[in-house]
Amino acid sequence: MKQVEVNQLRAKLHRLDLSDEFIARYIQKLQDNGESYKVACKTIDRWEKPDSSQFVLQALVCGFAAAILGGWFAMVS
Repeated sequence: MKQVEVNQLRAKLHRLDLSDEFIARYIQKLQDNGESYKVACKTIDRWEKPDSSQFVLQALVCGFAAAILGGWFAMVS
């Protein structure tokens, strides 16, 4: 891996709030194993934390849609 790619991976790992020690060991492991940048990115992307605010927004939208649909069915019946 090129140094630019290593820096990008390091930035991705920092965004996940991982310790500097873990990041250094993980990057060293990737380099020792000869992993490509593309494979490392895919692996790290799977570790990303789910956005809880997005989940809450989806739940509210589903609840709102269910309430509207229920009200419509009540009026039609």
